[in-house]
Amino acid sequence: MDYLKRYLDLVERGMSDELSAQSRVVSPHLYSIVKQYIGAGGKRLRPCLLLACCEAVGGDAESALPAAIAVEMYHNWTLIHDDVIDHDDFRRGRATGHRLGALLGTKDLGLEGDIADDYGQSAAILAGDVLQARATEKLFELQGFPDAVVLSLVREMTGSLTVDLLNGEQLDVEMSHLAFEKIDEPKISGMMLGKTSALLRYCASAGAALGCGEPLEGCDIARDLGEFAALCGLAFQLKDDLLGIFGDEQRIGKPVGSDIREGKRTLLAYKALASCDAKERERFLQIYGLRDAGEADLELARQLLSRGVEATQETMESCVSLALGILEKLEIPSDSARSKLVAFAESMVARDL
Repeated sequence: MDYLKRYLDLVERGMSDELSAQSRVVSPHLYSIVKQYIGAGGKRLRPCLLLACCEAVGGDAESALPAAIAVEMYHNWTLIHDDVIDHDDFRRGRATGHRLGALLGTKDLGLEGDIADDYGQSAAILAGDVLQARATEKLFELQGFPDAVVLSLVREMTGSLTVDLLNGEQLDVEMSHLAFEKIDEPKISGMMLGKTSALLRYCASAGAALGCGEPLEGCDIARDLGEFAALCGLAFQLKDDLLGIFGDEQRIGKPVGSDIREGKRTLLAYKALASCDAKERERFLQIYGLRDAGEADLELARQLLSRGVEATQETMESCVSLALGILEKLEIPSDSARSKLVAFAESMVARDL
């Protein structure tokens, strides 16, 4: 992340200011959950990508900072809700929103058991909604840009981006209940394009539109950088799927193996299952999606999933190669700016958290 350090410093200062502002308007329990996510750091890839794309086309990164803060808040909204859907207890080494909400309900309201859990889930959903609303509002803090540019960013965030992202999330949930015979690679790719790529596409295209001072719909380089980022998003999700099974839980800060218990229909699982014989396939399907799977079951599932690693890595590397091919054709005036975007794409494969 050294190549993005200047952007990261800007984003961290902006997020700190935003947390301070939120503390004055959000109820204590909701604020605790909001702070748990946006105050926990993280990679900040999305806001840094937006700033990098703004500068890549000749714009000023600092002037685009409100949009960068907006996409980071938007991203954390999706994480809070995703953790509820996936029943995850930890993210970035901390309690997830619904778990923190349950703890707060127990501590401050004397709630117990299922009632505390229900309270925690409600609080997490509402905290996510706070971040989504604030993300949209933050875009209107952009100064010095034509109104048409700002409105195009708001329209895209509240319209196509949100619909694409929610459709991707729904596909992810829906496919976990479908037999693998009804799953294919195009369906998996479609889910990833919505769930992960859509926001990265928005970040890159919004940054470029701000840098060019043109509305999204009329800015060709914004569209092209969006396609570059969408391919990076596919690679990012494929790497995430690998880390979710074979990564270091302490480093990635969330439970390793939760995808197995949730029965996620990933490309990794799809490719691994294709290499199993009938007996292995039967055993794998008994474990995959078993919410109370024990360590022995998880280890067996990991062994079988390892057969899909090579094919997943090949697809991941192909996505990055296609992304770099798009970048190579674009007129980016600064070699430094181009190098940052190249490094961003390559980091999708190289990262270990």
